[in-house]
Amino acid sequence: MNNTKPAKINYDFIDSLRFISMFGIVMEHSSFFFGAKFKYFDEKIVQIFSLQFFKFGTIIFFLLAGFLIGDKFNTYSTKEYLKRRLQNTVKPWLFWVVVLFVLNYIDIAVRNIKSGDPTFMGKSIANSLGDFGDIVFNTSYWFIPNFLICIAILLLFRKYLYNIFFGGFLLILSLSYSINLYLDIFPTSHTTALFGFIFYLWLGVQINRHYEKFKIITQNTCMSILIALTFITFMLSSWESYYLLVKLPNDPFNTLRISNIIYSLVCFALLYKLGDKISLNKFKPSIFTFGIYLVHQILVFRLMPLIFRPLHISFENKSAYYFLSIQLLTFAVVYTSSILLVYMINKVPSMRWIVGR
Repeated sequence: MNNTKPAKINYDFIDSLRFISMFGIVMEHSSFFFGAKFKYFDEKIVQIFSLQFFKFGTIIFFLLAGFLIGDKFNTYSTKEYLKRRLQNTVKPWLFWVVVLFVLNYIDIAVRNIKSGDPTFMGKSIANSLGDFGDIVFNTSYWFIPNFLICIAILLLFRKYLYNIFFGGFLLILSLSYSINLYLDIFPTSHTTALFGFIFYLWLGVQINRHYEKFKIITQNTCMSILIALTFITFMLSSWESYYLLVKLPNDPFNTLRISNIIYSLVCFALLYKLGDKISLNKFKPSIFTFGIYLVHQILVFRLMPLIFRPLHISFENKSAYYFLSIQLLTFAVVYTSSILLVYMINKVPSMRWIVGR
């Protein structure tokens, strides 16, 4: 095994790139386009472009996580690494999952009390566990259990971590989800793709290990070429979504579409190439990114309905342009509120753990 020490990594840039990716993830989760059907071509294009533009976020997050894991695996034993993950990741994640679970039940109870419906009182333990499972696997909170499963598999096969054939096998696993979008052999949702994202974690580890080569290649690649490739892969990803939307509409915006995989990797190279030009270090992104991830879904589910109801906002028989305007409104409210909430939590030392500090 090659024990060459990797070059020093610009961690300020890594923090900036994660922050940008989270920006895109919140924008995507602020959208109401998922499942919407539009008659006219221009409206379909608005829907597709809106969802595709920031679709690089999830894969880049796995790449960056693997990028950082490359150092951690060399610093900590398996036991030490898992202990740190439990302390810094699982505990705050579980806290906010429980918060959303409780808030959902409070909302149900309030609505049932107003309507005189006693259904809430008849909720069984099985029903409650099912509701809890929906939060874990069918909201943005899916990322952490999926991420931990990916890490556990890499740790299990740690001695093959730098084996190209092992990486090839993981790539095949990921591409099987891409192919399944057309075959529909097993559920297509990316939130249940437990083995679909391991390759990108593994790839991030390889970039860390060969950081100098990666840096030289990106530095020697013309910026105009990367911009052109980003545009081309964006259009290809949008075309694939359009095809799926028309022909196989089960999951046309799936993160693991082959075109979106390529688009995400090109975006990663482009954002790295931009380097210091997009540095957000003065905003201290490292203290906000995980916290924004943890709280934003609760704000989408519980805060936005409180705003929508008095404004009589609904989506029935509305155009794609209306959907887009509501998405931008939702994003502005949720993203700003998330930053403020995380900032206030960080001001209380005893509470910082709930946002991953």
